[in-house]
Amino acid sequence: MKAQAKRRVLWSAVVAGLLISTPPAFGASDPDTAAQRAFEASAAEFGVPAPLLMATSYQLTRWEDHRGEQSRAGGYGPMHLTEVDLAQLREQNPKLRELADHPALHTLPEAAKLLGVPAESLKRDPESNIRAGAALLAERAKQLGGGELPNDLGGWYPAIADLSGSPQASGAQDFADSVYDVLDQGRARTTSSGQHVSFGQIPEVTPDRDLARTGLAADESESRAECPESLDCRYIPAAYAPTDPEDPSAGYGNYDTADRPDDVEIDSIVIHDTEVSYQTAISLFQDPANGASSHYVIRSSDGEVTQMVPTKDMAWHAGSWDRNMHSIGIEHEGWANEGGTWYTESMYRSSAKLVRYLAEKYDIPLDREHIVGHDEVSADKPSGAGAEHYDPGPYWDWAHYMNLVGAPLDGERGDGEAVTIYPRFDTNQPPVSECPDGACQDLPAQPANFLYLRTEPRGDAPLLSNPAVHPDGAPGTTRIEDWSAKAATGQRYAVAERKGDWLAIWFDGKKAWLRDPGGENTAPAEDADLVEARRDGIPTYGMAVPSPREYPEGIDPREIEPLPYTIPAGQVYVAGDGVRATDYNAVYDGIEDPNNHTVISGAEQYVRISYNHRWVYVKRADIKPT
Repeated sequence: MKAQAKRRVLWSAVVAGLLISTPPAFGASDPDTAAQRAFEASAAEFGVPAPLLMATSYQLTRWEDHRGEQSRAGGYGPMHLTEVDLAQLREQNPKLRELADHPALHTLPEAAKLLGVPAESLKRDPESNIRAGAALLAERAKQLGGGELPNDLGGWYPAIADLSGSPQASGAQDFADSVYDVLDQGRARTTSSGQHVSFGQIPEVTPDRDLARTGLAADESESRAECPESLDCRYIPAAYAPTDPEDPSAGYGNYDTADRPDDVEIDSIVIHDTEVSYQTAISLFQDPANGASSHYVIRSSDGEVTQMVPTKDMAWHAGSWDRNMHSIGIEHEGWANEGGTWYTESMYRSSAKLVRYLAEKYDIPLDREHIVGHDEVSADKPSGAGAEHYDPGPYWDWAHYMNLVGAPLDGERGDGEAVTIYPRFDTNQPPVSECPDGACQDLPAQPANFLYLRTEPRGDAPLLSNPAVHPDGAPGTTRIEDWSAKAATGQRYAVAERKGDWLAIWFDGKKAWLRDPGGENTAPAEDADLVEARRDGIPTYGMAVPSPREYPEGIDPREIEPLPYTIPAGQVYVAGDGVRATDYNAVYDGIEDPNNHTVISGAEQYVRISYNHRWVYVKRADIKPT
């Protein structure tokens, strides 16, 4: 754990999520310094030290505007001002039955009210967003300072901690500490839109670390980080608390307690990116209203690791109850659409070292069936299919990462009954686009980890469609979130046909063509177990849970519904692990429930298969070896 020096302070974000990009709307005159001037003018207007305002924004977004798009947790602009839809949070996580509203979820309308401007104006205009952030920070400082602004830089510390969005003192302090570290070191950076922002070092600031006025809760957790000794690692607890302290039965966050692997097996590790800053992710996971968490978060700049949920417990990270039960989640600071900018060598190496440690501890195989991206996790139910996450995205270097993990992908080229997708990362730069507000544009060309799949063996053939992503049957697209026609490095598929420079694989119930001259984009998967359907149209599933009649009295059965995909007769797929139907009943430990922590085992046997871009389940009785 890193020792924190005696200097730090400032503001924090609240909830967080996916920030998608488009060029910021800074003024046309001298655009390269418009952001710098906005920070300086806003700081002067509201009496906030300019370096402090810039350091806060840097820790939130690295001064990126992300083209005014809302984060998945509700934040906007360089200051990540928040406007959270509580109904949407409840819809995404049924365990959040009722949510106690609080100011951290609505800093955008609060700031708009301070300025007397429409909240909408703070979303798309970065200059207004910066000005609003300065006003909000000054207001919080006055509230904590008896109506007066602090006399020195150190005096702003409580206001920054208070605005961190974390209800726990540890997370709030960590954010404020990180801001003061940035002040101590200074920063200079040119954003993706060409804005140059900088401030010099401000050493030897002594922060006022007395947070008694803020009302932040003290942490009760006594957990210690589970990491290899050689890793820079610390523990800051995620929230395990009711969303309404007055009514524990109304819902809770942000994970479920368990005793894995004694009660439920841990069989995989899921790789994520945060879509917010490192510090914001930590604050986010400490807010029980957020309804999400991860076991670990890793910082981009130096690979520092923060554990937030004990690995024996079930973090809510995968968007799938099945995967939450059986996996460990690792978040990596970054944005999928900015890829290589964030995925540093320090981060890769820290993550790989952590994965090796966890794999040995829990006997998890080191391969791409068991070390997967969030983008390879299927929804539990058909209602969620097509809307799954796509992190860590196309710019995560799977080949390099698996080499660091100690399980390099097979580099041999040649034919086989099954192949591993294996394009050369550095030279593989397919077009990728994003479409904020419906206006699509190509992202800057950079190395990517996937190959496009087409309906026929020619470069101008339509991209493969997916019925959940494109219910109208339209072809797949190059949009970053569209996984219909993407086969990622390390994924394995059965070969259907070869025709010249083109290879067809069985994918998503179809014959999918990828360009593979001389086998340059694939490697033989000689040890792959291949299966085929026993009959036409066998169903696929997003989870492997018991049938309703196998649940004991007092526990609501988890209804299993087929996904909108089937396997036609004659098609062949790569099979993964066989598993027995299992469920785990968990409620908040603060509620007396005799069925809490109950494992339900069923008779049905399932097998995971590499079906499309994501893994799905089939019933063992429905398939046979080829």
